[in-house]
Amino acid sequence: MISALPALALTLAFLCVVSWRSRYPPFLTLIVGALIFALLTGTSTEAIASFTKGAGAIFSLLAIPIFCGAVIAAVIRRNGGVERIVTDLGRATRRPHLAAGVAGYLLSVPMMCCITPFIVLAPLLGHVRSQYGLTTRIYYVGAIGSVVSFVLLYPLPVTYAIVSGLDATMTFDVPAYMLTAFPLSLVILVLATFALMRPEARCCRPETPAGEQPVPLQAGWLPVLLPIALLITGNLVPALAFLANINLALIGGLVAAIAVCTPDLREEAAASGTKNAGIIIFDLCGAGGLGAVIAAEGGLTDFVLAHGDLFAPLLVPFLLAALLQASQGSRVVTAIVTTTILAGTGIPGAVGIIPFVLMTVAGTMVLSIFTDPYFWLIRRTTGDTVPDVLKQFTLPLSCAGIGMAGVTVLMTAIL
Repeated sequence: MISALPALALTLAFLCVVSWRSRYPPFLTLIVGALIFALLTGTSTEAIASFTKGAGAIFSLLAIPIFCGAVIAAVIRRNGGVERIVTDLGRATRRPHLAAGVAGYLLSVPMMCCITPFIVLAPLLGHVRSQYGLTTRIYYVGAIGSVVSFVLLYPLPVTYAIVSGLDATMTFDVPAYMLTAFPLSLVILVLATFALMRPEARCCRPETPAGEQPVPLQAGWLPVLLPIALLITGNLVPALAFLANINLALIGGLVAAIAVCTPDLREEAAASGTKNAGIIIFDLCGAGGLGAVIAAEGGLTDFVLAHGDLFAPLLVPFLLAALLQASQGSRVVTAIVTTTILAGTGIPGAVGIIPFVLMTVAGTMVLSIFTDPYFWLIRRTTGDTVPDVLKQFTLPLSCAGIGMAGVTVLMTAIL
């Protein structure tokens, strides 16, 4: 038997190789990873119970939002809602890249995912690209926009999983967090957008083709804006605090989505969304199970407690999240496992819950490389080379994550 740290290193190496070189379902590879860790550390007898408990906790936490988001995505993709959103944003911004970035940013909220908005937007971005003679950079702007909101905004899965995995006695001030995270996300989005669009800025004012009826306003915007409005109202109006529940907000968006589509489309979208939701939630449950197995063994927590003087406590969640992100690629998995490991230490309490969340989120943004399924999806969609994707997707996100960590350290030192 070996200690927890080398066992974790071997487990992450296994996940890295399998994620990069094979097409095995992530849920299966995470199960095998948990088993490898348990066998290496001699905790295999307790591993099954820990894995089941961890997977069940994630299912109860995210199953409803993920299902609602997947069905909303299926509806607005099929009823022309995405076209309406991008057209309206294009008219408002008069910049196709900025419209793509904002569309990705907004769609991540009701879809509860960063990859699904890109899949939904990709055909339309291809049309805009050919219409205005743009390069593939417009795809990267849309992808970065979807990641920025997905990892930073609460209560999307990344931040929601982090906060829910911490000690229940720690109070999370949602308005205070969003006063920091929301402007920060917009700054990252604007900087990344203008950095990528500079060589080919275009003014545009898209119009509906002659003879073609415009998509109704509610078909695109209502399912997107209603959950956002419910969450904002619930957090700002104490008497309506129940509206801030992510399950209720996403159910509201789902009801709005299916209310504005035909019965045939409703049935088709429900079937497609349920399938996609099942894939996503099982992968996340696998992450919860792996994190629970690692945390239950206790060795890694003991190591962090014993060697906490090696790094400033504020850097620990960032560095651990960056390592996990590079090893297995999923931002939600990174958030879940990082929080599960560190929740038993004094680090969250020592640094404060908001800085802890921000540093963990920053870690999920760096090193989105070969293990990240988003990396390969962008490469297939754009047809670009691996160095191109590294330069225009991995590098901007890594710079944003490192910059965000630096800002958090500075803010913590000042305040």
